[in-house]
Parts: sequence; structure tokens; C-alpha cells
Amino acid sequence: MKIFWKRTCACVFLLIMVMLAAGCKEKEPEGKIRDLEFTVLEEDAIPKAMADVIAENKAEEMKLSYQNGGYLYIARGFGEQKTGGYSITVKECYLAEDGIHVKFELMGPREENIPEEPSYPYIVIKTEEMDETILFES
Repeated sequence: MKIFWKRTCACVFLLIMVMLAAGCKEKEPEGKIRDLEFTVLEEDAIPKAMADVIAENKAEEMKLSYQNGGYLYIARGFGEQKTGGYSITVKECYLAEDGIHVKFELMGPREENIPEEPSYPYIVIKTEEMDETILFES
């Protein structure tokens, strides 16, 4: 009878471990085709036409795109912030059945040496040119 309980407990434990492992897989977004390779651009590498639009609208939140020379440029601005020291990261950039999905995250300044004057954080990424809808994720 002891062997029966040991085997039963071992089977239940194994079943629980398999179920936990299955639940830990990262889900792919529905309709995702592939991740897109991209480059984050320095200010001097942004096409002039796009840089001009960014400069005119930097005080407000913005979501822009621009196609030129076989490339697609996607910009996300977070409007005026009370201080400097902010950064922006690209959380996702992928092609799906319904278009290009991009998700940006604004990261607050570190606690030390925060510039006192307002800032206007934005980011521009460059990827392959595609005629797809751009969906800015929150």
C-alpha cells in the first residue's frame, strides 16, 4: 500500500509541475507575423521633414510616421515634462495581420541630478518601409 501512495503522490506532483510549466510560456500576440528589426535614431539622423514636424509639435503628445528612401520612421513624443532626465524605451515592435504594432514606455528621471527645466522627450525608430497601418500600443 505504501508503494501505491508513493507512486500516486509522485504522479500528482509531476502533473502539477507540467501544468505550471505550461502556464509559464509567454503568449504571442494574436495575429503576430514577426518581430521587426529597428534602429533608434540620434537627433541628427532624423530626416529633416520629420524633425521639423517634431520640433513644431514637441510640447504635445505625438505619434508620427514618415516614409522615405525605403525606410519607415516612427516617432513617439510624450509632450512637455516638468523636468529633464526622462528616457524612452521600445517595448515592442512587430508586424501582425492588422498592421505594425509599436509600444513605447516613458521612464522617469533618476533621483539624482535631475535637470530643473522642462523637457520634451521623444524617440524615433527606423525600420523597413511597409505600407501597413501603425498601431501605437499603450
